[in-house]
Amino acid sequence: MPEEFGTVNLKEGTQQREIDLLRRHYRVHRDSLNRMVSDAPSSHLATEYQKLIGEIDMAVRKLDELEGRSAAPPPTIADTNPAIKTSPGNRPLVRTPDAGVPPPVPPIYQPPSIRAAQNRIAIMVVAGLVVLGIIGWLIWRASGERRAASPIVEQQPAATRTASPPAVTPAPAPAAVSFRITPTTADYGTIRKGTRAVRQFQVANTSDTVTEIDVSRSACRCLYYDYNAKIPANGKETITVTIDGARAKAGPLQEQVEVHAKKDPSISSTFTVQATIK
Repeated sequence: MPEEFGTVNLKEGTQQREIDLLRRHYRVHRDSLNRMVSDAPSSHLATEYQKLIGEIDMAVRKLDELEGRSAAPPPTIADTNPAIKTSPGNRPLVRTPDAGVPPPVPPIYQPPSIRAAQNRIAIMVVAGLVVLGIIGWLIWRASGERRAASPIVEQQPAATRTASPPAVTPAPAPAAVSFRITPTTADYGTIRKGTRAVRQFQVANTSDTVTEIDVSRSACRCLYYDYNAKIPANGKETITVTIDGARAKAGPLQEQVEVHAKKDPSISSTFTVQATIK
């Protein structure tokens, strides 16, 4: 039925959206090309950009023509017969047709077919893609020319003269840490329960460096030490050892006490404490 009356069955909403989308793309790329004209590194590229802008304007005009297409108005008597004229204030003159002369037949408007409209839209889409590809190629070419225009400065490595390293005098090795304790044995005699006895031992540092010492804890837990941990180089320090008879067990007491270097426990010396607890 629509083909009999010469109408076109198109999805006008879809066609309008495609036209609007193309128009937005054309405007975006036209603005980009306008900015690129002012920044073009050469007059040749500026001329190419202007040509592309002209092609985009022509495509926009075609879109406007496609969007504004409408059916032509029916012809009037004055259009079909120019001999009949009207003047202002008078009604149009109507002349009866002569006998035997058929009246003129007005032309019938033939709308374009669906296939023709679709082909035209497809051509416009392809043309838009081609224009976009050309714009991308021109942008890539402009960026390449800018990189080529920038001067390349080659830096020559400075000549270096190898010099023999200065002679390094090895530092003298520090003297080995060692110390000596006197007396090696101290007899406290008889200590009654609840009392205490005190003796002193002297530790001599025989090295040229300051040595920090530490005294091991007694096994009976009844010995108390009082000393200065740092011994100066070639100096001496006194260790005071107290036996607490209240903590010691009754009977003979003999305890070997170890004195060693704090940084290196392998360097050590010993002395012996003995007493009788009653």
